[in-house]
Amino acid sequence: MAIPDASPAGPRRCVYTVLTGGYERLTEQPVAARSTLPFLCLTDDPTLRSDSWRIRPVAPCLPMDPVRSQRAMKLLPHRHLPEFDQSLYIDNSVLLTAPPETLFAQLAAGQGLALPAHSYRDSLLDEFLEVSRLGYDDQGRIFEQLNHYQLACPDALAQSPPWTAILLRDHRDARMRRAMELWLAHVLRYSRRDQLSAEIAFAQAGLVPQRLALDNHLSCFHAWPRSAARQMRPPALSLVPPAAQLRQLEQALATGEAARAAVAGELAGQLAATARLRAELAASAQAGKAALETQAREVERLTAALAEAEEALDLARADAREAACQAALRLQAAEAAAAQARRDRSEILQSTSWRLLAPLQAWLARHPRLRAGLRRVRRPGKHPAAVSLDQ
Repeated sequence: MAIPDASPAGPRRCVYTVLTGGYERLTEQPVAARSTLPFLCLTDDPTLRSDSWRIRPVAPCLPMDPVRSQRAMKLLPHRHLPEFDQSLYIDNSVLLTAPPETLFAQLAAGQGLALPAHSYRDSLLDEFLEVSRLGYDDQGRIFEQLNHYQLACPDALAQSPPWTAILLRDHRDARMRRAMELWLAHVLRYSRRDQLSAEIAFAQAGLVPQRLALDNHLSCFHAWPRSAARQMRPPALSLVPPAAQLRQLEQALATGEAARAAVAGELAGQLAATARLRAELAASAQAGKAALETQAREVERLTAALAEAEEALDLARADAREAACQAALRLQAAEAAAAQARRDRSEILQSTSWRLLAPLQAWLARHPRLRAGLRRVRRPGKHPAAVSLDQ
C-alpha cells in the first residue's frame, strides 16, 4: 500500500528520463518552464547540457551494456531517486505537452503504479512476434523467454501488453518496489525489451497497475513524434566485440556485392529481353502499318464505288420521277379525253336526231351485214346520219 502523505505540502515529485550509450539526442521539454517539478535526466554523459533538464551524471551498472543499464535506472526509481516520493518517467522519445502535475493528478489514491495500455497491440504474444520481426533483440533470447512464459503463465500471453514509455510510480508502495525489482530481473535474464516482461512481473508481485486512457501516439498530455521512425540501438551492439562487428560488416558488404552482381545480371537479362520485345513490337507495328494502309486503300476504293452507286441511284430516281410525271400527264390527258367522249356521247344520246334514228339503229343492229356495207360507203363529214350509225 502507498504510504499516506506526511508532509502538508504533499509528496515530493519529479519527472525523469534516462539517456545512456550516446546513441540518441536528448529531447528537450519546453513544458518544464510551466511546471514547479524538477525535470531530471540521468545519463552517463557528463558533458550533456540541456535547457529544460537538470543533468544528473550516473555510472552505468553494466558499462558494456548501456541498454540494460538504462533499464535499471528506468525500472528502479526508488533506488536512483531516493529523495522523491513519486516520479513520472518518460522515454526520451516522449514529448510532454501539458504540465506533469496534470498527469500526477491521474494517479488514483493507493495506487503504486499507473501506465498506459498499448494502443495498437492486441496481445503480449503479438508484441513478442513484432519484436522478433523488427530484430529488436537476439532471436534466441526472445523465443526462450516466450517459451518459458508459455509454460509458466500461458494466460498472460493473451492479455494486452502495457506501453511502458510513461510510468507514474509511488516509491513508497512496497508492491510497486517488489514489482520493479522482479521486472528488472526479467529484463536482465531475458529480452531487453521491457514491455515483454512487464505484466509477468506485475502478476508475480501481486500488483494490479492503474491503466491510463492515453493513446500512445498523441494525447492531451503528450506526443510521440518519433514513434514511426524511432532510432533503435542495434540489439547486438553491446554484446558483439568490435572485431566481430567489423567482420559482420565485411560479410554484409560481401553479401551486398553478391546481391548487387546478381541484380546486375538479372537486369542485363531483362534489358536484353526488353530489346527483343521492342524489336518484335517494331516488326509487328510495321506489319500492322502495312495492313492498315492496305485496308485504307480498300476503304477508299469501296467509298468511291459507293459514291458512284449512290450517284447512279440518284439518276435512276430522277428518271423514275420524270417517267412518273409523264405517265401522270398522259393519264390526266386520257382521263380528260374519256371525260370529253362521255360528254359527247351523252350529247348525241340526248339529241333529236338520235331519238329519230333510234328505230333504224335497232333494225341495223339486227342486220349486221347491211350495217357493215353502210360503213364502207359512208363519207364522214357529208352524211351526219352515217356518223350517228357508227355510234
